[in-house]
Amino acid sequence: MSKTEKMSKCLFLLALPPLVFLILGFVLATVARELEEDRVDRKAAERLTLYRQTILGEYQKYRYLPYMIARDPRATAVLGLGQPNETANRFLQEMAENSGADLLYVMNADGTTLGASNWQDELSLVGRNYGYRPYFSAAMNGEEGRFFAIGATLGEPGLFLARPTPVSGEPIGVAVVKVDMGPLEDAWAEGGEIVFASDVNGVIFLSSDPDWRYRTLTDLPEPVRGTIESTRQYFGETLVPVSSKPQAAEELLTIDDRVYRHNTADVGLLGWTLHFLVPEEETRSNVLPIWAGTIALCLVYVVIVLVFGARRLRKASVRLRRESDELKELNTRLVDEIQERRRVERELLQAQRGLARSSRLAAVGEMSAAVVHELSQPLAALRMFVAGTRKFLEKGDTQTAASNLTEIESLQMRMAQLTQELKRFARPGESRIEKIDLRESIRTAEKIVRPRFDETGVCLRLDLPEEPLEAETAPLRVEQILVNLLRNGADAAAGQDVGQVCLTAVSENADLLLRISDNGPGVPEGLRERIFDPFFSTKANSEGMGLGLAISIRLAEDLGGSLSVGANAGGGAAFDLRLPAVGAGPAPDQAPVVKREPEAAE
Repeated sequence: MSKTEKMSKCLFLLALPPLVFLILGFVLATVARELEEDRVDRKAAERLTLYRQTILGEYQKYRYLPYMIARDPRATAVLGLGQPNETANRFLQEMAENSGADLLYVMNADGTTLGASNWQDELSLVGRNYGYRPYFSAAMNGEEGRFFAIGATLGEPGLFLARPTPVSGEPIGVAVVKVDMGPLEDAWAEGGEIVFASDVNGVIFLSSDPDWRYRTLTDLPEPVRGTIESTRQYFGETLVPVSSKPQAAEELLTIDDRVYRHNTADVGLLGWTLHFLVPEEETRSNVLPIWAGTIALCLVYVVIVLVFGARRLRKASVRLRRESDELKELNTRLVDEIQERRRVERELLQAQRGLARSSRLAAVGEMSAAVVHELSQPLAALRMFVAGTRKFLEKGDTQTAASNLTEIESLQMRMAQLTQELKRFARPGESRIEKIDLRESIRTAEKIVRPRFDETGVCLRLDLPEEPLEAETAPLRVEQILVNLLRNGADAAAGQDVGQVCLTAVSENADLLLRISDNGPGVPEGLRERIFDPFFSTKANSEGMGLGLAISIRLAEDLGGSLSVGANAGGGAAFDLRLPAVGAGPAPDQAPVVKREPEAAE
């Protein structure tokens, strides 16, 4: 071993302990941070459970009250009279004082208040119309109305609970109780913890920090803002986001340029979400001592190395004087080696640049092939519609020609969207998710590939259930997968005497299963794992490029589902596409928007 190699090994051994210290410090800091985050999350879960029970307890405390008012003739007598009555007002006032409710009032079928507990106040609710409120519409539909809003008359927020009267039969009015949630916020603030509640639209309406109240977690879409304005839920509030920056992750939340550890819990029947925040820096407080100890160990080690190194240098100084010529030769060799290494590094850099250019060209080639593959079917359908339109125009059938032009426009929009989707082939997670009926996506895909089936003479049979197949997914991506699978099925069954492709859709527990089967030659068992690899195809070279199934499985996995292949019971291949179904929980009722202007504000 040469002296240079010995020196390099010595330097490596000297640098190894600090490196070990740093790695150990990093591991310990990471573990400590994860433990602290786990502790914070457990505490948050406990606190959220307590806060959730407190809210539900407050809700259950007053939930019975509108039901009792709706059944009591002393309060509902004003509905028969058709005008305010002092006896009913005094009864409602007494009930509000005894129960601790903020307000109690009775409205007729038009939404006009005929009796209220604050009938003697200057800003009495008597005679005012609140028919635009969602809780009124829900109660008139025979349901229990629940709605948090700012009262435009008194300007005070509260939870409105409503019941129809009579409680059974055709409603002729509505009994309402308003619950003041201010004491709950005060209790949160006194606890010294950061907690707030948001509604289904992400609007913060209860908060331990008053500055966050009536702000939003994200920008509200215009339709949502329109609904809030029409119901005057947060009358007079601008509803600006808590942060101009996009939220990085669900477990982290940025508010006013400060990052918080974020935990949430749903509040049962009310449809609210509770949020518990802990400043992110508090989860890192136990990391600083670890890094301080690690750096201190490294410094101690450096001092020890320097002390022993100085002693060795003093002993070696005499020997070095005697070996000056050898040292000069060694220096020369070191210079040559450095120059050689620099030359090798330059060549390596050039090779890396060439490899990067080759990789980019390969990526461009793969994307170009994907574009051609994905656009072939819409273009084929487009040509068929154009040819049909010409013939219908020649015959004077403008109505059918106009219908074909509509289909052509739809295909053009699809191809425009498809090119945008194919640009994301390397990162297919960017797509708009919406609630759809998968049967519509199946019919759209069937319409696109229909020219291919007509060309090959293969029969396409759809076996769809009568009830909707609801899923929260990206419809264009589902259609891409189905077009690929149906086209492959048509190609596989084209060589049979009676070619047939069957698409069956069923609901299995929490999944939606779409099975595309054909009576073609099938996929050999040894090739079923490789068939989803890019550029692998069982077709002839001129018939396919092997990208369809590779793209399809990536899209399916991106949507939270799966794509697999097996043998069809009647011969041929069967592809199973599984997608998650919409959850079975009841969605909150959407209150209708009243178009007319109310007579007064609440």
